[in-house]
Amino acid sequence: MENNRTSFGSNFGFLMAAIGSAVGLGNIWGFPYKMGMSGGFAFLLVYLVLAIFVGLAVMVGELTIGRKTGLSPVAAYRKLSKKFTWLGYMAVLVPFLVLCFYFVLGGMVTRYALGYLTAIFGWNTWGVDNIADYFGQFICNGGSMILWTAIFIAINGMPALFVMLLIVIIYVACQPGAGGGYKFMFGWNLEPLKEDFLNVLKTAAGQMFFSLSLGMGAMITYGSYLSKQEGVQKNAVIIVICDTLVAIMAGMIVMPACYAFLDGNTSSGPGLLFLSMQLVFDKMGYIGNIMGFLFYALVFIAAISSSMSLLEVITSFKVDQNVEQGKAPGRKKYAIIVAIIIFIFCLPTCLDGLGTGVNDGATLGTPAEILGMEWGEAGNITEFAKDTTYYTVDETGHYSAVAADAAFDANETYYVNTAKGWNCDWLDFYDMLSEGIMMPLGALVMAFAIGWIWKIDMVVEECEQSGHKFWGKGFFNVCYKIITPIGMAFVLYAQVTGFFG
Repeated sequence: MENNRTSFGSNFGFLMAAIGSAVGLGNIWGFPYKMGMSGGFAFLLVYLVLAIFVGLAVMVGELTIGRKTGLSPVAAYRKLSKKFTWLGYMAVLVPFLVLCFYFVLGGMVTRYALGYLTAIFGWNTWGVDNIADYFGQFICNGGSMILWTAIFIAINGMPALFVMLLIVIIYVACQPGAGGGYKFMFGWNLEPLKEDFLNVLKTAAGQMFFSLSLGMGAMITYGSYLSKQEGVQKNAVIIVICDTLVAIMAGMIVMPACYAFLDGNTSSGPGLLFLSMQLVFDKMGYIGNIMGFLFYALVFIAAISSSMSLLEVITSFKVDQNVEQGKAPGRKKYAIIVAIIIFIFCLPTCLDGLGTGVNDGATLGTPAEILGMEWGEAGNITEFAKDTTYYTVDETGHYSAVAADAAFDANETYYVNTAKGWNCDWLDFYDMLSEGIMMPLGALVMAFAIGWIWKIDMVVEECEQSGHKFWGKGFFNVCYKIITPIGMAFVLYAQVTGFFG
């Protein structure tokens, strides 16, 4: 069958497209906040080990499958073996779930970029006296969240982003207290691994898959456009290094900023990027408006490049199906249809205030509230216990989470949610299904298939078509046969037990 594929005009063009897919909100938004919640250096160490022994192998494997078949994920796996067609379908479902919160985050970035742009010309659109209050009000305004999500979907420069990150890194490094952030990030501290190794492992692994665009069909799709003359391993290494570098640079901004402006609070969750950076730019004065606009505008470009690649994974599934049946590809038509469907599934992420709760101003309840999860026994408490979330309940039956630093009333009745994973917001819910379960499961099965069924020779043969010798055959063979499957099995165990309690 004709695969309706053309190659990139140059290897540089492929690299820019693939790096553009990998570098996005996963690096700049996801990496810092997950590092902040997972022990700093311990998270970084586990992430780097996973990137070398799992990420690189999976990247080479996905690019190989894409280039060998010249097809999108579903058709590619079907061509290799019909037994693994389900992996292709899962690779299409993953970007769908990711985009259900990625589009929302893209809309938030767009709003912040516009806010700083108007501030340059003296027009304050934040609408708050204290800039630190804006984020909380914004995420609880369902109408604004939906509007900016829709704008980002409708719209749907790496060197410039790199330079901007470098400038902000230098500025933050000069602020009093910033050293604490570097110590948190790079200081040798393995205590978080001793306290909860599986939690750090699953968080780092999920972030690695999300950041590198692995397990979601993106690299298989990009590989299907890769010329036979280009080196697969070389490109995989470059993509992994560039992506990891940008993630670390983002961490070198956010972590020191938390110590300089947020009293060392690094565990603010998904809102950490917006909270910390808004304070950074506010401290810069007028020039901060310009820097803020440029920063969020460049992050917006990075987010668009990634979201477009994920949308292409879903769209290419139908395009390849049409071509196989002798029909017109219809790429534009299906891209629009898919975007509209995803927008509908984005609505819960827009409306739950990132888990704020209905009683605290959000329009929609969390998954636990809506799905009616069971709650633990009620009781009186005076202090907050580690890794336990307490709730109060009103007369309508709605639960509101009690902050960790709240003053507890000994006469008040509190409830403990025993299914702690379901305490998440809709963003985490989609995130858990995609990067928590489907990505590591896909990597596990793909690595096992390459290592034990298709054999490493399939990868070697495809990679050496470019005329470049396949280096590190023993290393990749061990990764595919042992390290990646076993590592992903541990990650899956940690994800499932952590989420379902």
